[in-house]
Amino acid sequence: MLKRLLKKAGRPAGPRRKPAATLTPRPVTLTELQQLIPIRNLPEEELRAFSLNQTTETYGAGSILFETGTSEDTVLYLLNGTVTMILGENQEYEVVAGSAKSRFPLSHGDAHKATAVAKSDVEVLRVSARVMHKNLVLDDDRLSRPENWDVPAWVRKTTLYQAFCQYLTDEETKLPMLPDIAVRLRRAIDRDDIGIAEAARIVQLDASVAARLIQVANSPLYLAARPVTNCLEAVNRLGLKATCNLVMSLCLKDLFQCRDPRLRKRMQRIWRDGLHLSALTYVLAKDNRWPDPEEALLAGLTCEIGAIPFLVFVSDFPRDHYTEEDLDRTLKAVLGPVGHYLLKTWGFADELTQVPLLAEAWHYDSGPELTLSDLVMLSKLHHCMEQGQRDQVPMISAIPAGQKLRDGRLSPEYSLKVLHEAKTEIQETLALLR
Repeated sequence: MLKRLLKKAGRPAGPRRKPAATLTPRPVTLTELQQLIPIRNLPEEELRAFSLNQTTETYGAGSILFETGTSEDTVLYLLNGTVTMILGENQEYEVVAGSAKSRFPLSHGDAHKATAVAKSDVEVLRVSARVMHKNLVLDDDRLSRPENWDVPAWVRKTTLYQAFCQYLTDEETKLPMLPDIAVRLRRAIDRDDIGIAEAARIVQLDASVAARLIQVANSPLYLAARPVTNCLEAVNRLGLKATCNLVMSLCLKDLFQCRDPRLRKRMQRIWRDGLHLSALTYVLAKDNRWPDPEEALLAGLTCEIGAIPFLVFVSDFPRDHYTEEDLDRTLKAVLGPVGHYLLKTWGFADELTQVPLLAEAWHYDSGPELTLSDLVMLSKLHHCMEQGQRDQVPMISAIPAGQKLRDGRLSPEYSLKVLHEAKTEIQETLALLR
């Protein structure tokens, strides 16, 4: 199976590629494969078999590995040397072998948005672009069973993970429930026969949510000429769908609770990170003319909702049965499938339930149109760049979601410029959700 995905491609010919003076093709090693994202998630036996019969490719300084506008069904990983990625006039960056950035492919294998030029003699590994999607399961029936989750073997062997899976599949498991007002409002709107007045009456059942909704409607985000003074006016200004998404968002904070003080701090940190991510997603959605930015805001908030049932379970699990490393790795592994499972249980639409699964599936291509998952993924990437963690994520020009931005400007400098210009709007969004 792996041979079909990690395909042994011939060395491309052409005058734009030069022979390397200091490097020669060689077999790739298992250790090298285990460093590459997302290849490292494949079973070890498949990686080991591939490493036995696949050789690297070498090119000399000045070689053009691929050009802007061309398409391929393979991707390249840089194993030795330095490559300059040219995005456009006065826009370029370097990828150095051995750096965190080189763990990602130089592009996602579709139409290239950058030109890759070897700055030195380079050694690359060529694999099929289809490997980017292998083991990414979106089927609801399969995801309902933990044995089908894409979880590292190391995590599967831990007592903590095994006990949590048993807990999750137990018929008596009690998952967190949405507040009643959020459930009632969504059900009423799903009937398609609810009016503004009825929606306002439902919101008014929770005075604190109603007050915050009025605050949202009066915020600078909606550029209103005059302030609203009651819930009916707020719902009328926002619209039914936006009201529903905002009420959901306002209610989620109460779910991030845990009895264990140590785990409660972790839960609160996840909530704060989710707040910032949701604000970024909201701003990116508006910047890219997404029809319902409030839906994007909700998607950002629910991205790591899977932490709630897991940390609640851990709070009652004996401390001497797991280490902090077990906790960290297991949490990271279950966030996606458990978040999907929980949102599905709550009855959310399919596009929203897929967000936890795809939020860090950097090379997943959802199609030609921008999706909620794309927006959240791009927000996560922007957040890392904002915090000076560029080496922990691929370049925006190397992922499919980046190609769908409205203006197509993909440089890191432009991304940070967007964040700087939207700083006020991000802070206003955060203030409304805290």
